Amino acid sequence: MTQFQLVKCAEHQAEAIGICAYCGRAVCAGCANPAGTPRLVCSPECAAALSRNDQILQLLLHKAAQNAQASAFYCYLCGGLSLGAAVAAYFVLPLPFLIYFAAASGIVFILSGAWYGWTARRHVSRP
Repeated sequence: MTQFQLVKCAEHQAEAIGICAYCGRAVCAGCANPAGTPRLVCSPECAAALSRNDQILQLLLHKAAQNAQASAFYCYLCGGLSLGAAVAAYFVLPLPFLIYFAAASGIVFILSGAWYGWTARRHVSRP
């Protein structure tokens, strides 16, 4: 039969009710959430560190959405140029391979731009 051992608080040696979300120390009811954060933390320093980490994460997600928007723009631009090249190749240099390659490249670029745009909108809409 397995015996469970009670975890003691790192500060008070009382029975722990959980683990600090930042540093992983055991926390008792007396020292839990000193900063009034929604997550269980053992000290105001850990609460501040979690807050900084959350802000950094939000900034990274915002930058990723901006990068996806920029990638969508460039994919649309390259797709339009490739489709224009396909039309120009049809009239100027009627080589089937060149026409099909430029048209296929344009379609792939436009589809990629749509995917990047969808990804950017999805990340922006998340809180």
